[in-house]
Amino acid sequence: MKIDLRGSKKFNRNIADGTSKYGSGMLGLFRPANERHIVQNCIELYRELQRKGFDIGLHECGSLNLANSKDRMLSLQRRANRYKPTGLDCHVLGPNELKEKHPYLYTADLQGGVWVPDDSTVHPKKVSEALAYQAYSGGARFVGDCGVNKVTTTKCDRLGPNSSGNVRVSGVETEKGFIECDYFVNCAGIWAREIGQLSEPIVKVPVCPAEHFFLTFKEIPEMKDKQLPIVRDYDNHTYFRVWNNSFLMGTFEREARPWNVKSETGWNNVTEEHWIHMSPYISAATRRMPILKESQYDFLLNTPDAFTPDGKWILGEAPEVGNYFVCAGMNGNSLQGAGGVGKVTADWMVRKHPPGNMLSFEVQRFTNLHNNKKFLYERAFEVYPIINEFKRGRKIRTSPIFSELEARGAVFGERMGWERPLYFNPFHSRDDTPAQLPHLGTFGKPECFDQIEEEYHVCREAVGIIDMSSFSKFVINGDEHALVEYLQNLCSNNVNIPVGGIIPTGMLNEKGGFENDCMLVRKRKDSYFMVCPTQQQTRILEWMEGHLPRNSNIGLSDVTSLYTVLTLAGPKSTDLMEELTNSSMTMQPFTFKYVNMGYASGVMVQTVTQTGEPGFSLYVQSDHALHLYDRIMSVGRDYGIRNVGHLAMRFLRIEKFIPFWGEELTSESSPIEVGRTFKVKFDKDNFIGKDVLVRQRKEGVVKRLVQFQLKSFNKDTQNWPWGGEAIFRNREFVGVVTNSAYGFTLKKMVCLGFVQHPETFKGHVTRLDGNFFNDKSAEWFINVGGDMHPATCHLFPPTFQKVGTELEQMESAHNAKPPKPGHAPKMSVVQKKQK
Repeated sequence: MKIDLRGSKKFNRNIADGTSKYGSGMLGLFRPANERHIVQNCIELYRELQRKGFDIGLHECGSLNLANSKDRMLSLQRRANRYKPTGLDCHVLGPNELKEKHPYLYTADLQGGVWVPDDSTVHPKKVSEALAYQAYSGGARFVGDCGVNKVTTTKCDRLGPNSSGNVRVSGVETEKGFIECDYFVNCAGIWAREIGQLSEPIVKVPVCPAEHFFLTFKEIPEMKDKQLPIVRDYDNHTYFRVWNNSFLMGTFEREARPWNVKSETGWNNVTEEHWIHMSPYISAATRRMPILKESQYDFLLNTPDAFTPDGKWILGEAPEVGNYFVCAGMNGNSLQGAGGVGKVTADWMVRKHPPGNMLSFEVQRFTNLHNNKKFLYERAFEVYPIINEFKRGRKIRTSPIFSELEARGAVFGERMGWERPLYFNPFHSRDDTPAQLPHLGTFGKPECFDQIEEEYHVCREAVGIIDMSSFSKFVINGDEHALVEYLQNLCSNNVNIPVGGIIPTGMLNEKGGFENDCMLVRKRKDSYFMVCPTQQQTRILEWMEGHLPRNSNIGLSDVTSLYTVLTLAGPKSTDLMEELTNSSMTMQPFTFKYVNMGYASGVMVQTVTQTGEPGFSLYVQSDHALHLYDRIMSVGRDYGIRNVGHLAMRFLRIEKFIPFWGEELTSESSPIEVGRTFKVKFDKDNFIGKDVLVRQRKEGVVKRLVQFQLKSFNKDTQNWPWGGEAIFRNREFVGVVTNSAYGFTLKKMVCLGFVQHPETFKGHVTRLDGNFFNDKSAEWFINVGGDMHPATCHLFPPTFQKVGTELEQMESAHNAKPPKPGHAPKMSVVQKKQK
């Protein structure tokens, strides 16, 4: 039985009369597992609507993803090999097989493609109406032509450990009256940022509205009642689907056109300029689909959509206002995520915490700079291409030594708006384009390999200097007893350390997963200095504020921009520091002290480098940073100093089996699962997540982070693993690679990845035991672009001939007794360097 919405007099069908009724209506599953599950929820929801009798135009037609070049073909093969073991039904096809699936395709210039049988299409307006009707039937009411004047808030006691601040939503003031509410969801699409401005405090929703074009063709007689697969022609930036006995064509342009939400011309005002803009893509479309050459155009639609600065959805509770949820930034295809992100948001509201690992989607991943209108306008030009580094909206956050590093050949990448040197190339010009990894045209050894190798070895054999100023930095003050009690509850390690000490620790959630990975520096009995990953600047502050005790006098201050961080890594760093400070720099691991260096007074020197190598991190007030950098480089010449980028640091860490935030350390992984139990003190009275860790230690874990070293891998000629590759044990799928790098000391390609028992992937959750990894007859493989590379499996970091690495110091410090409060560590006698 079909449900005819036209027969409902009370139901207002105009609710889907804006851009909601337009769009491609394509539902694509060819994506990583966490995103795919959200899209799969959409497809299942739409299937249910269809079964109930709603005519939503659902066709499970599949999709063809085309490769016009060898590199594109390799890219698609790699994706297929990554996604298939995690449950996606997909198949690599040759040109002739593509032609069989879609007879109207021109395939002579194609290398091949990937067929995804479960991809689907729907009619956007009909789906919007059906969803709205279901909501209406459940008691929801829609009020049209009703402007929002203000989202009101009220001060309150904290809503709970996972809620935002001490301000929550209280209602909405509209042109037609006031609506009292306990929860508010900002899902206003291209107007989401403007709605965010209507509350006090303002809620940051950094969306970049951009024009989005569709071209429909008039009916083609031979297409009557035919259903053919979706076509995505990546190299020509176009896609197609069947539409009204013809075709709809869309595009993701090389350079998008920003959209002004306050434009008076209307969102679907198509001009000659738009036709000119679209002409090269229309030409590419007619070449790929020759039948369109004889077809007449029907409509060219300009339907602006909300894109985000990083191309990912914006979901979750706003850090500024409690019970204010954001569900925006659908990036050109709202229906593809609609049902899934709606379910995620609803679960989030009910459970009071994210339903799974949502780090890459959380609204807290942005800072104030991302909500800047000029930044969003610039970034809107690049919302379509899938690239590693953006060209626009750059140089927003820089350390004081940025220009100096740029002049010395730094090639920068961007993280949370910060410009961070990736590597140094003396022939690189500041006018060159940002770095792209892997380099365009290859999935093998990157062009910057030689530079990374040189920087790696200087950290292992001499001394390298790394600008790590982007790390998030906070000061936590309060009454000593209350402060320690507060941090002991949040932290897995024992933070009640002597003044002058440093403790690495995790902050966990109730499931034992990481909410933060940080270092706590005890400056005074009533004050700690916290250092954590760059991406955590907004997120962890909101999380920690949500866990403050009521009527607390504990203060949390973000001091990220006040300090420049210069890290000296390598065996000669101590000698260099002793000459720079004219004092002994023999310090116990994980301690700090203040020193004077040149004209810079009170530099905080920590015996931590984040590279796995011995050395120091210098926290200097930013107004002294340039002078200190010049001084270090001048004196450091005698020690072989050179600048080092963050890629060399990654290679150093991965080789030493040190996991990364957001990649291995997530809200879904525990310290036991990632081999970081030295950051846990089980004999503490209590801390968040302890019960789960105690159970995991007793019963075992379902997944484990493992290091793999590839056998007989030729780094110069073979394709590299870049993350996401499937891991096999005895030819059974057991996990996915999260990170990789070439180990210059091991002289092997190294991968990190989570491993689970094969039975777990079959639906039978099975805990891992020692035999699973200790079985010497087990054969391990990494699938890199279809090539099965044999590998060795390791649960612990490799042992190098050179001792005293930072990792070894970390574990020994965990087992050693801390020095008594008030007793400084013993210093060795300085032997002056003879020039």
